[in-house]
Amino acid sequence: MANILIKDLREIAKGFSSKPGEWPHIPCPTCVRGILQPLAESFVDEERVSSKAGRDHEAWEPEWIVGDFLCTLTCRKGTCERVRVVGYSGVEATGARDWDEGEQYEARLTPTMFFPALPLLESRPHCSDEMGARVDAAAKILWLDPNSAANRIRSAVEALMDDLGVISNKRTSLDARISTFKTEQPQHAVAADLLLAVKWIGNVGSHEDILDTRDVLDGVEFLDRALSLIYDTNHDDITKRAADVTARRGRPGASSIRVTS
Repeated sequence: MANILIKDLREIAKGFSSKPGEWPHIPCPTCVRGILQPLAESFVDEERVSSKAGRDHEAWEPEWIVGDFLCTLTCRKGTCERVRVVGYSGVEATGARDWDEGEQYEARLTPTMFFPALPLLESRPHCSDEMGARVDAAAKILWLDPNSAANRIRSAVEALMDDLGVISNKRTSLDARISTFKTEQPQHAVAADLLLAVKWIGNVGSHEDILDTRDVLDGVEFLDRALSLIYDTNHDDITKRAADVTARRGRPGASSIRVTS
């Protein structure tokens, strides 16, 4: 099943148009399923003083323009918490050229903070309190500091191992714990492989400081899928129901036959 939440977050990671009406779907942190819409009257995009000063330089280009933006977002449901988004703005070349005006440019907005933080996991209800707290900590800083967010997602995997009863001590690495989980519960081998990938992304975030938001979202998606495989039994129920229908060759079961008077 497609992970719509991750799809929305990936679109947000690409940045925003300078026109709020053209922003991508932004998931509501209160109800998750709702979509946040920008309040046009609250939108502010202001060029920085240092950026304005640079306009006098003889080599000035539009791509030197840097500013900051903020906006208030509201959910379509109308009963959810309002969300504030802040970030920085800039100008980039589109790659197109106009015969009279030359190189074409467009303003782009890059969000660095949502408050309250946007949801990350569709499988969030499956998280224990401790694991959920670590995921929420990652959500708060994802857009501002992706490397630190990756480390917190890695930490959430440690909490998951605790929840699953995988033995740990000071000398047990997360690699070893995931390997033990895979050996002891082979039915979850695919989930274990996904969790190992999350671990590696977290390691890079901790030691190399080279990740961007899109890299972390890969780890979030892997973790979300792993949680679904481990805890969500809905797919097992669907498989069983399909087998029952096949066994009956499509005829209704006794419990579904309606008796009319």
